[in-house]
Amino acid sequence: MKTSRFLVALLALTAVAASTACRPKEEKTGDISAQQATKAQEGVPPAVQAQLDSANEAFRAGDHKTALEHYTKARDLKSDVSAAWFGIYMAQHALGNEDSARAALAEAQKISPGATLIQPTGTDTAR
Repeated sequence: MKTSRFLVALLALTAVAASTACRPKEEKTGDISAQQATKAQEGVPPAVQAQLDSANEAFRAGDHKTALEHYTKARDLKSDVSAAWFGIYMAQHALGNEDSARAALAEAQKISPGATLIQPTGTDTAR
């Protein structure tokens, strides 16, 4: 189940990473296959996935407030999906709400501690 949560987080991250500068440059990212993405989504209820998809689309369009609303709805529907928490982090960070961003990132890291893309490095505590 942790692997599935990790892949969901990675999927969400992959969807928004290209349009943000939030990811530390020293982190290495990899591609996931369509099969891996599908497998990661298996444990996520359709209503949660729909919220994540809407959030990711809004985030890519630069509508961070709407993205935050969708990520929050996804979290409210299923609080153990790290992609929702990481999305909240990204949206809060983009909106300049650093305390809220850090709190959401901490929750994402609790759920998916092996997700290296959401682990801060060095003195970087906001990523």
